[in-house]
Amino acid sequence: ARDLDRLAQLARPRRLHNAERVQSAGGYDGHLWIILSGAVRISTSTAKGAEHVYAVLGPGNYFGLAAVIGKGVGTLDARAFGATQLAWIEGAALMRLLDDRPPLWRHFGALLSHRLMIALMLLRDNTTCALPERLVRRLLVLLPAIEPASGEPVLPMTQADLARMLGTSRSRVNAELRRLESEGLVRSGYRGIALLDLAR
Repeated sequence: ARDLDRLAQLARPRRLHNAERVQSAGGYDGHLWIILSGAVRISTSTAKGAEHVYAVLGPGNYFGLAAVIGKGVGTLDARAFGATQLAWIEGAALMRLLDDRPPLWRHFGALLSHRLMIALMLLRDNTTCALPERLVRRLLVLLPAIEPASGEPVLPMTQADLARMLGTSRSRVNAELRRLESEGLVRSGYRGIALLDLAR
């Protein structure tokens, strides 16, 4: 509890408007960012200008930890998806806390290990799995937030972004989502996908 209090004391709030870049909030490369409400779209662009979307992260997710610990230069573009509230912890302050409290490294190491496991799974899926399986796996690993009004887990994203994550066309993603809707598993909206039967 004491360590959590110290982390909370380091955190600073930040509100972003839709499509506002997180970098303008103080520098993505140097900080740990935690999503409190709304969502953040993580993407990158190729040399030819094509965009690849890695994820649209909702409340309870984080990003920037690998850049803080690795002291590398972040190459991703992070933008708010709708009105978004974040908490951010300065990288240098976080490293000082970890050095002062070595047992905390175990917890932050577990966070990075989990992210690596997901990345390896998605790489494997891209070469060994058909689109229906890849789509379902991607929906499940994105940690949906619970929508207060309905009590349903909802992923904040567009079908176009989901298609970019999977490296396929929006029409193919739309067809798969319609199939899942017919089975009562999801409900696709304008800027979100609700997961209706996680037990299955």
